[in-house]
Amino acid sequence: MSEEEVVTKEGPGDEPEAGEQGAEVADSESTPEPKQPANELKVVIVMKADNLLLGVQAPECDPVYKTLKGDLAKALKRVPGLVAEAKQKWEAAPLNPKCETPLTPPPTTRSSTPEKPKPQPAMF
Repeated sequence: MSEEEVVTKEGPGDEPEAGEQGAEVADSESTPEPKQPANELKVVIVMKADNLLLGVQAPECDPVYKTLKGDLAKALKRVPGLVAEAKQKWEAAPLNPKCETPLTPPPTTRSSTPEKPKPQPAMF
């Protein structure tokens, strides 16, 4: 990590003392930081009339969606349960299994001669 990448939480008038910033850089280079799980979570509420769509998504995980009927108050009451359900699902398997169905063969063509146009029916 270079000196420019060091983030400090000092106030605008606070200057680091001589050697402080260098010590932080040296410490961070000698011991790599353990990768911690992302705590980022996105909750989506879509309302159309009395239909609700609730969604929860986290990085590197498939989203979890639920639909229900009601208003915003009902949706907000349901969010903590949906978040807990999604986290439980993501602990078991963050991504859905990969689809491995075989590809269907392309349809065979009958003949290369174009069809004769059908005569239009007489209208009058």
